Amino acid sequence: MIKRIAFEVKRETKIPVFARDVERVLSVLMVNGDFWEIVRYSMVPLPAVAAMIKLLKEEGWVDYEGERIVLTEKGKKESGALGISPYRSHKCDKCGGKTVLLDDFNDVYQEFLKIQEKRPAALHRYDQGYVTPETTIARVVFADSRGDLRNKEIIVLGDDDLVGIALALTGMPKRVVVIDIDKRILDFERKIKEEKKLDLLDVKRVDLREPLSDELLGKFDVFFTDPTETLAGFRAFACRGVATLKGPGCAGYVGLTHIETSLTKWREIQRFIVETGLVITDIINEFNEYINWPYFKDMRGWELNPVKNMPKGIWYVSALYRLETLEGFQRWNEPLPEDIYEDEESSTV
Repeated sequence: MIKRIAFEVKRETKIPVFARDVERVLSVLMVNGDFWEIVRYSMVPLPAVAAMIKLLKEEGWVDYEGERIVLTEKGKKESGALGISPYRSHKCDKCGGKTVLLDDFNDVYQEFLKIQEKRPAALHRYDQGYVTPETTIARVVFADSRGDLRNKEIIVLGDDDLVGIALALTGMPKRVVVIDIDKRILDFERKIKEEKKLDLLDVKRVDLREPLSDELLGKFDVFFTDPTETLAGFRAFACRGVATLKGPGCAGYVGLTHIETSLTKWREIQRFIVETGLVITDIINEFNEYINWPYFKDMRGWELNPVKNMPKGIWYVSALYRLETLEGFQRWNEPLPEDIYEDEESSTV
């Protein structure tokens, strides 16, 4: 039965899903009826989860009770017969699974909290959606734990998360450069730079679909970016990031979600990373936690949600990848296609 469900979902959505993915969704359904949390904890792309729930309802395995999706008696019986167990989380209560604590950076965190309150709102046009303030500071702390902060030249490619400001507030890097296409973000960061006298911070307006200028190529020790989740989008941001690095032993930090990225796409992205001459040193699942964006009801995920409930908390999360360059890594700086924001697995467009 679950193999047939997976086959039908794959045929309908063109997303590569398997029986194991159906098991994951059923496992979460045993303990949670919130659509957004089912998506988060099943680690299956949102469009596939929506199609799966629709088919399970047709089979009489699930039903809708107001804003909740519930397993029917048939669904409970069949899931039990398949040996599927309820989902359990064993996340660390102190670090939230991020593996780092913010204690040593508390002054920076408190200052950043005040600054980010007046940040520009996320725009649908650029597929923006920023992370919690805790996540932004945790990225900085994690980079410090890997030797990627102090006396380093760091570039941030796309910065609705305000990582550039957080890095500069520490006073630890040699310099921080932020590049973004969104003039609102750049103007905001320039304003903060002047108010806080962050002389090590510089901001530039750049469209990452266009080749980078010589002043950015091969000039940095570390890059941060949170790419859009399509293959083209990931390559656009990651390639540009890699092109800015000086040589072997440099690092890159990128985010990658399961919500818009199947494991098959993860494999393609990981293959691309390795073939570019980098190694993945760390993957921390659910490191990045995102605040719900203002265009929430305009996105594809809202349309696909069968019960149309608003999220009650954090639901969009992504893994933090740390990459490191090896001898012979490739700098690629060619023009990129216009459409980098959408594919069949997308849900925030």
